[in-house]
Amino acid sequence: MRISLFLTSFGLGISIFLLGLQLLGRAMSGILGARLRAFLLRFTSTKVRSLMTGLITTGLVQSSSVVNSTMVVMVDSRILSMRQALGVILGANIGTTVTAQIMALSVEKLALPLVVGGLLLVFLAKRPALGTAACSLGAVFFGLEFTTRVLAPVLKHPVVQASLVQLTETPIRACFVGAMLTALAQSSSAVTGLTIGLTRQGVLALPAAIGVALGSNVGTVLTTLLASIGRSRASKATAYADFLFNLGGVILVLPIYPLFLRLVQLLSAQPARQVAHAHSVFNVITALVALPLLDNLATLAWAGAGIRLRNKNK
Repeated sequence: MRISLFLTSFGLGISIFLLGLQLLGRAMSGILGARLRAFLLRFTSTKVRSLMTGLITTGLVQSSSVVNSTMVVMVDSRILSMRQALGVILGANIGTTVTAQIMALSVEKLALPLVVGGLLLVFLAKRPALGTAACSLGAVFFGLEFTTRVLAPVLKHPVVQASLVQLTETPIRACFVGAMLTALAQSSSAVTGLTIGLTRQGVLALPAAIGVALGSNVGTVLTTLLASIGRSRASKATAYADFLFNLGGVILVLPIYPLFLRLVQLLSAQPARQVAHAHSVFNVITALVALPLLDNLATLAWAGAGIRLRNKNK
């Protein structure tokens, strides 16, 4: 009975999230006129501006999954190019590392006001396009928060935590566990927060904890990939590039893992803070490395999306 309730709740959260994205894409086509297009193009006109836009936006909404998924929608709607969207995604990956430090705004607190405000815009202000956009964005926030809340008891269960310790004996296995947990929870912040808590309690050793935190960067891409389902090749390539970027960063760090650990240990003497710093340092360094190579990453992702589409059509 509990399993049935869990699966139903999990499916409901995913469905609300995907429906919200679908409605958001349709609403954006109606409200994004020439002026707003020019505004977006202005703040994503260069790679650095795109990165800063993603960083600041994610800091405000506290969800890189929402920002990155919205980029997929924007590319699908031809509002932004894939290169512009990828710059924003790089910034979002950095922005999500400071989410826990910004407590003024939270997804669950924004969801209801957005939905109510959207309904008021639709029925009182007679602004259906803008109201639908607000409601759908609230649905996206609610879907992510609802899914995370459903999975939270699972992640905190003693049996799951004990298994987590056994499954993180090596850096590669720790990264894999982090990726799988985040793919389920759809929140790298939730998994990283749990990892920091286990490290503070002495349950997880520092090398294992940092491995889980690094793996969470790969697992969080599942939300972006889900958002690209049924969309154009460009939007699929955008999601695929997000996956390549995060996976490539982890692959590059693993051979120098002991060196990376020493670097993180220099930043703080507290293990819990070291895990948080590792998450931030990883995303900042990989973003700075990937930014000059953004065009090459876009080309590779476009080719990969083309191969996936051809295989699907066979």
